[in-house]
Amino acid sequence: MTVTHLFIQTAHGTPPKPSDKLELITGGGAKGDQHEHRKTRALVLMSMFDIDRLGLNPGDLREQITLDLPELMSLTNGTTLKIGAVEIRINGDCDPCVHIGELLDVEDREAFRKSLLGHRGKLATVLSGGIVDIGDKTEIG
Repeated sequence: MTVTHLFIQTAHGTPPKPSDKLELITGGGAKGDQHEHRKTRALVLMSMFDIDRLGLNPGDLREQITLDLPELMSLTNGTTLKIGAVEIRINGDCDPCVHIGELLDVEDREAFRKSLLGHRGKLATVLSGGIVDIGDKTEIG
């Protein structure tokens, strides 16, 4: 289980920018990301399993961290993940919104939103910060 892709989104409505590494801030998310200071939605984690299942590309769903972790969506609230030297806490499912379909120029945005139910990723907060790199090992705590 590893990190496959990393992204940062500096402003609402802009496409996420791929990155080789992210600095994660204790109590928040990725340094420089628009959601850095949020309490429960500081990070969005996605699994390559769900991205592939949905026929999308990494970053399409505005996640900061994409993982090779097929069981991501089955993890319960409060579960901790160790990504390299960084520890994060799962806060819950990321609810799909119609806005994602708009950003991806999907014709039937409501149908697209419904297709994301249970596959939109997990919200998380950083418990102990540090640098996360592509290829970092991921462990369920």
